[in-house]
Amino acid sequence: MSRQTGRNKLLGAVVVATTAVGSLQTAMPALAQQERSARSGATTFDIPAQSLTAALTAFARQSGLRLAYSASLTQGKSAPAVSGPIPPAEALSQLLSGSGLSYSLNGGTVTITERVSGAHAVGAANGETMLAPIVAGGGIINPVDAPYETAAPTAYISQENIDRFRGSSPADIFRGTPGVLSGEARNGAGAVDVNIRGMQGMGRVAVTVDGASNSATVYQGYQGISNRTFVDPDFLGGVDITKGSDVASSGISGTVAMRTLDAGDIVKEGHTFGLRVKGGFGTNTSTPPPAGTTAGYAWPGGTWAPPVATAKSDGMDRPSFFDPTSGSGSIVGAMQEENVDLLAGYAYRRQGNYHAGTNGPSAVPVSMGPRPFCYESGVCLPPARGWKDYIDNIGIANYRAGEEVLNTQLQTKSYLAKGTVRFENGHSLQFGYNGFRSEAGDLLASRLTSDRGQAMQQGQTAGTKVDAGTLRYGWKPDDNDLIDLKANLWATRLELRNPRRSGVLYPQPGDFGLPADFRTGSDTFMWGADVANTSVLTTDYGGLDLTYGLSFLSEDTRPSKFTPELETWLDLRDGTRQEAAAFTKAAWKATDWLTINGGLRYQHYWTEDRNAPEQARPGYTYDTALSDGGFSPSVGVTLEPFDGTQFYVNYSNALRSPSIFEGVSAFTMNVNSNLRPERSSNWEVGTNLRREGVFSADDQAMMKLGFFDWNVDNYISREWYTDPRGISGMRIHNIAGAHFQGIELSGRYERGGFTAELAANYYTDVEFCRTATTCGHKSLYADYATNQVPPEYTVALTLSQTFLDDALTVGGRISRTGSRAIGHGDVTAQGASQFISLIDWKPYTLVDAFAEYRINETLTAAFRIENLTDAYYVDPLSLVQQPGPGRTFYASLKAEF
Repeated sequence: MSRQTGRNKLLGAVVVATTAVGSLQTAMPALAQQERSARSGATTFDIPAQSLTAALTAFARQSGLRLAYSASLTQGKSAPAVSGPIPPAEALSQLLSGSGLSYSLNGGTVTITERVSGAHAVGAANGETMLAPIVAGGGIINPVDAPYETAAPTAYISQENIDRFRGSSPADIFRGTPGVLSGEARNGAGAVDVNIRGMQGMGRVAVTVDGASNSATVYQGYQGISNRTFVDPDFLGGVDITKGSDVASSGISGTVAMRTLDAGDIVKEGHTFGLRVKGGFGTNTSTPPPAGTTAGYAWPGGTWAPPVATAKSDGMDRPSFFDPTSGSGSIVGAMQEENVDLLAGYAYRRQGNYHAGTNGPSAVPVSMGPRPFCYESGVCLPPARGWKDYIDNIGIANYRAGEEVLNTQLQTKSYLAKGTVRFENGHSLQFGYNGFRSEAGDLLASRLTSDRGQAMQQGQTAGTKVDAGTLRYGWKPDDNDLIDLKANLWATRLELRNPRRSGVLYPQPGDFGLPADFRTGSDTFMWGADVANTSVLTTDYGGLDLTYGLSFLSEDTRPSKFTPELETWLDLRDGTRQEAAAFTKAAWKATDWLTINGGLRYQHYWTEDRNAPEQARPGYTYDTALSDGGFSPSVGVTLEPFDGTQFYVNYSNALRSPSIFEGVSAFTMNVNSNLRPERSSNWEVGTNLRREGVFSADDQAMMKLGFFDWNVDNYISREWYTDPRGISGMRIHNIAGAHFQGIELSGRYERGGFTAELAANYYTDVEFCRTATTCGHKSLYADYATNQVPPEYTVALTLSQTFLDDALTVGGRISRTGSRAIGHGDVTAQGASQFISLIDWKPYTLVDAFAEYRINETLTAAFRIENLTDAYYVDPLSLVQQPGPGRTFYASLKAEF
């Protein structure tokens, strides 16, 4: 593994970052002058009458104070002119006059809230209060920009961006986040499968919704697995992302904490009750055709067949651009009083099969002339038995330009309920419920893995049912910095139902008195508990923050009723898993410019396989139990030599216990009894820069640049294995390791109502090592990581501009996705075909556009166009060879009362 190269690149990144800071030192005298002005009794203000948002930005710049407030509080409000030498408090009072808002001062930070209920901000998924935007010394930082002040590789996806770029699948909300993608975007049954820096699945990314997990691993035939978490974007209030390990989390490659809506997101300032109603439609979909309908071309089946590719007559009747063919609606009501919050919501969405784009490498048959007939092993038949005229597909999938993509229909119903009670002395209790139901054209991925395979419309959809409940307790007394306690108890029931496999190998439902359309599947019940406390200490040697806690997770998965009887040819997962952990971490603020961080985590896991040994396939060893554990240390240093400048270096040595999928035998897959946890050594080097007055007096710019180098020892993989008795099959085992290295860049520029955001990442190295001396820049044969390898680079630029006192916002995003970072491994020595086919995609560019108009205090209209150029493309990290949706128009109307 080229680790020395990684160290050299890491040092290079430090040199570049240091040079950048030196070039910005000239801006510091102006900032210092602003701070001195803020400490004086009066400040000379020159703020013209304008929107309240712009006025507060000018106030922060001219006063040198930091402001924190919810972005929704200032929308549609205006502020009077303020000028002359007056105290900052008086100037702020004048700006807020008539707005229904008030403020409070704590040190150098001014918090603006609604007068009735603003003091009761509801916590985010991680228990922290979400305030946005934050105005600091002449600049404005929205929630999505909080990573620019965090000395770690973090990101935030706001509710605003979720609404603007939600696409046709929840997986699309991650597009534009450096180093983060979602797999199976078009065949995931309305779920997300998060990939962070090349690692996904098996719990490598810890994904939660309001602190609860509902993740499931779905079998995809010989193509591998999907790792799915189910959520409705209509109910999301924001997504916090941490890349890399944290001792407080089990995610070895990162955490994704999704927060659903709270009462504070619905109830307007100065009111007790609130109601949000949304409705909308989309285009570019068609009602699914009858079962058995095929798509694309029928290709010659052998060297003896006529050299003709026959096009299907169906699927080319694409609706017009503005023809409504899909719809969605949601309603959320909330109450917010001094000590009680209540919220309830329902959302419904229905769409048919989408149509592919028309511009790009769509299916096109081309005559290639004579060609030898060769097997995937490389063995070729004599020329006389070869192709007389080989008809090739020069496209990347067997779908024509603009054709209906089969089995992409989706129908979802979602339910949300929350209640919060606040007691005296900082106690609070919150309960929550999330319900999700979906029926999706979820194609078994192994049925469409090449550019010549023909998709077929299934007769049944795949069903998902999720019910998750949470109970959260918090205690933060105002007069005790040693207590900031958060406790969380959650439980999730997940039911998956799939179209039953048919054939002579399987019994029929009628044999058991069941209907012919009976579906098989699995039932999973999981629950967990965690508790953590933060103590803030003030010492003669600097401030010290201590966070410590415990967590426990239990999973139980088994076949659903009658599945073992009907799926007799398959090994079905039936087992349990538990994991317990304890952690502590500390942040020591040694000086104003130096912070030292450290942490330690211990975790232990247990799995038990309920499959009886006497039921095992010949040659398979079903382990009845696995158990292991270990420590995960971390350390970091943050330097802040100048205001608005951070350097950080973080190191962690993190342990990941095998998931229930890896620890319990199933699906013709054996588990190595010597299976060990993965251990990842992660280096992070980065810098955060924030500057005001870059090109004009009222602008600001922010940048986050990071370099990461991850070495994963004992990487858990899957291989084709032949035991000493000569019996072959699949097994889960450890390889020597894997390596992921790259650079990430985020940037944001604001001036008045104009905003520009840049997000980019580039992988400098991706390797997999069967042994310590056999590393290669290619994924391994039969391993699930085959289609988890990310693009070599992604770049996204988002632009927006507000008009009419912020009532109208117009913008768009252009994103570029590069080719696969590395190649794929060879087939087995026996010459068998690959068990996991490599899904090919070509570099592509997508353009999205949006417009939002706030008609009045109640109504907001929104319009967006996804894939404006109608590009034909295949998503990375997919398990099926099918294109994404073409140009699609969406319109919605939101009413807030």
